[in-house]
Amino acid sequence: METNDLIKEIFFIIIAALFLGLILAAKISWTKIIIEPLNILWMFLFSLLMLSVFVMAQKTMAWALDCKIKTKLLTFRRYWFQPLTRESKAEFPFDFPLWLILPLILVFATNGFLKWLAILDFDIEPKPTKIRRRWKELTEDDVGKIAIVGPISVLILSLFLNIFGFASLAVTCSWLAFLSLMPIGAGFKLFNSSRMVWLFTFIFSLFILVLTNLTTAFATIIIALLIAAIITIAYYILYE
Repeated sequence: METNDLIKEIFFIIIAALFLGLILAAKISWTKIIIEPLNILWMFLFSLLMLSVFVMAQKTMAWALDCKIKTKLLTFRRYWFQPLTRESKAEFPFDFPLWLILPLILVFATNGFLKWLAILDFDIEPKPTKIRRRWKELTEDDVGKIAIVGPISVLILSLFLNIFGFASLAVTCSWLAFLSLMPIGAGFKLFNSSRMVWLFTFIFSLFILVLTNLTTAFATIIIALLIAAIITIAYYILYE
């Protein structure tokens, strides 16, 4: 069973990388779409690298917390907030493929300007060894820790790419990290775990994205940390 799950996860990651490679390589205007096969290949390989770093960071954290996660494509069933009843379930009878629909809608609606890259999610469950330990059941903190390491790992990759002169690829990594923190899928898991941690990481990733091409990697980190800290502290004082 675990081997089948692993094969399925690898399949999902490859499908996601292929789709992101296509989205990133396509040059879209209102009248035409230009796609060069070589660009698709390079973007597929880069997307595969990004997503592998992202997923491996989450799996490593899950292993450290005595949990296991199953990577999957971003989908949902529930489409409204009303209570589930026999008469009205407020959900689709199938997994709605948000990973496919959302990027396509945004890329065509914005003429190729907005490219949604956060198309992976995960399911989580504790290992039997964790369940046997007293007071060691799965907690929201565990889920939040696993959700946050994916975007952080990609931000670190972004900074390394920026240092070595691959500015455009660094921006793509930062964009993936930022979108992964939106309260959808894994980002919602972090938001639900700790709004303070989510806010700090969200603001930090936003300013990493904004500043990547404007200053040095070191200055980018310092400025992003300071701004994120100031906004988070202000939020805590005003609302917590």
